[in-house]
Amino acid sequence: MDTLLFSSDLHGSSSKLTTLLEKANTFQAKTLLLAGDTCPSEGSTFSEILRTSIVPIVMVRGNCDTQYAFHATGLTLPPLIRRFPFSGRTIIMIHGDRYFSPEELGLRPQDIVLSGHTHCPSLTIGGDGVIYVNPGSPSYPRSSYGETYGIIENGKIEIRSLATDIPLPDLQYYFMPLI
Repeated sequence: MDTLLFSSDLHGSSSKLTTLLEKANTFQAKTLLLAGDTCPSEGSTFSEILRTSIVPIVMVRGNCDTQYAFHATGLTLPPLIRRFPFSGRTIIMIHGDRYFSPEELGLRPQDIVLSGHTHCPSLTIGGDGVIYVNPGSPSYPRSSYGETYGIIENGKIEIRSLATDIPLPDLQYYFMPLI
C-alpha cells in the first residue's frame, strides 16, 4: 500500500517544507499533500523547493493563497478541492475555510476528508462514517500538540509530532484497506 504524507498551513516556511520533504523521503511517501495556505512568496527559497521537489507535491488553495503569489513565483494556483482514489476509498482534500457537504461530494463511509485552516490537529469519524483529518500546522500551530503533520500508511492514519515523529495517541485511526 502507498504512503501519503500530508500537511497544511505552511505559510511560506522553507524550513518546515524541507523537513516535510525529508520525512516524505524517509517514509518513502508516494506524495506530499498540502491542504492550503502554502503561501509561496516571490524570489523565495520556499517557491524553489516547491518547483524542484523530487517527491510529488499535490496542493489545494487556502484562504491565504493568492493568484498573484502563485503567478509571481511561476507556480499554478491550486484548485479549491482535489479528489483522488486511495486504497479503495476516496480522499477529498480541501483547505477547510469553505463548507462542502459529504453528500455534495459523493462521499461514502470510510472515505477521507483532509483539511487544514484551523492549525489544530484533529481526527474524527463523522456520523456519516467519513473520516475527517486535519494535520494541524508545522509552521504556526494553535494547539498544545505543537508542530504536527499527518501520514497515511499500512492501513492507518496518524497525526505525528514534527519534531519527534511520535504519533499523537488520541489522533490515530486504523482501517482495513478496501482493495
